[in-house]
Amino acid sequence: MLFKTAVSRAAKTLIVALTIPLLAGCVAEQRLAWSPDGKKLALVGADGVRVSTDGGLHLGEPVEEDAQLVAWFPDSKRVAIVTKSDCESWSDFEKLVDKEEVDAIKNGAAQLLKQLEICEGNYSACRDALMKEHFNGAYIGAILYYLRSTSQNDMSRLVGHEWNVVKPADSFTTISRIKIFDVEGGGSLNHKQTLTCTSDDFESVRVSPSNEFVCLVDRDANLCLSQTSPGSKGFRRIASKFAKLPDWDFNKDVIYGLHTVLKAGKTGEQEFKELVSVDARKPGSLKRLTAAATQNPKVRATVDGNLILGSVINLPAGPRGKAQSIDALSVFNLTSGKTRRIYQATKGDKLENFEVSPDGKNISIPNISGAVTILSLPNGKSRKIISGNSKSERDVFTPVWRDNNEVCFERVSIKDDIGQVALFSLSTNKSRDISVKWPPKAVFGLLNKPDDKQLSFEQMLNDLKEQKKTKVKG
Repeated sequence: MLFKTAVSRAAKTLIVALTIPLLAGCVAEQRLAWSPDGKKLALVGADGVRVSTDGGLHLGEPVEEDAQLVAWFPDSKRVAIVTKSDCESWSDFEKLVDKEEVDAIKNGAAQLLKQLEICEGNYSACRDALMKEHFNGAYIGAILYYLRSTSQNDMSRLVGHEWNVVKPADSFTTISRIKIFDVEGGGSLNHKQTLTCTSDDFESVRVSPSNEFVCLVDRDANLCLSQTSPGSKGFRRIASKFAKLPDWDFNKDVIYGLHTVLKAGKTGEQEFKELVSVDARKPGSLKRLTAAATQNPKVRATVDGNLILGSVINLPAGPRGKAQSIDALSVFNLTSGKTRRIYQATKGDKLENFEVSPDGKNISIPNISGAVTILSLPNGKSRKIISGNSKSERDVFTPVWRDNNEVCFERVSIKDDIGQVALFSLSTNKSRDISVKWPPKAVFGLLNKPDDKQLSFEQMLNDLKEQKKTKVKG
């Protein structure tokens, strides 16, 4: 029984992690993107993806209401859209998801059932046997759902009461798709290709310089790669323990990102982060570039051969204060292999939301107050272009560059707290709102998290308990 309890707790923890939804705005720069030529804008709103071809003033009709992420191809003629939608049953799932993945899920389920029969409740032995067989843990959620749908009696017999405890949530029936659309006149989007249909869930998407590859990071921190050539389908996982916001080199199909490794320490194994590169054309080519002490998941490559990433400043304890760590930004030069610090966070700065201008000379840094700071890489000087409101804290909107002169930011009204999307010009020091004529759903879906008012059954019971207590006290 001790073994069963331990396993069920681990499985429940895994299930909770797998079922956390991708919230709107959690990867803000993946929900609003300017084309590389600066002429078009694509955004993910509450009703899907819309594109503007007139500098963001007017938006085309929406497509893909289940869209989560959007990214431009370097040719500025196409966009990659990641969607995530619910699927009501395993039979529907099997019809929609790529056959290779369905087969992997069924094979994994067969492996699990076989070893559960053999181990007779010895879950340590079962685990070890499955690991020896190279059991694909990436599909564990879908495998549990499949077994719930097809082998309920067998699982109840083999696992007993614990099988009822480890009941997979409905979110295991979600399906992600990676779709390619041509951008046509007036911002209309024409679906050209679906690269994959999967039970996986992605947190970022970017297209390679050659337009041939799409890299993604899934919810389990796997770096994934999909090809865009006609007829290509599916994707492959090419690295694990990868931070969710990597970037492509400007000139070649090489990915840069942060990778977690385990190393022996005084108190056992510890996690460390490294800045690495992965060549999309050479499987297994992960190469360490330098150590990276940061929790910031983002890396951005510049056109002149630098990588911008997070770092940490550790300050020792003084006579009147405790030791502290301060977030910072650093630049790693690919030619020299040297790293230098370029910015130290001030109060309220959200360095994980920095973005780099197309020419690599300026970095935009947002603050929880709504302020925006621009850091000049050539001279190291910074200036605040948007003052913000020090009394207000809100979800941070990543200031995304349209070109080398204009940067997109959220202007928050002091009167009604309703945001607008605006462009600030570095050359004129003036800003202008561009979302005035946008449909309300486009603005709300971009600037706010979903308004999820639906109660769960458990939440309803808890609310009723509190109501009962209130009445008794009254």
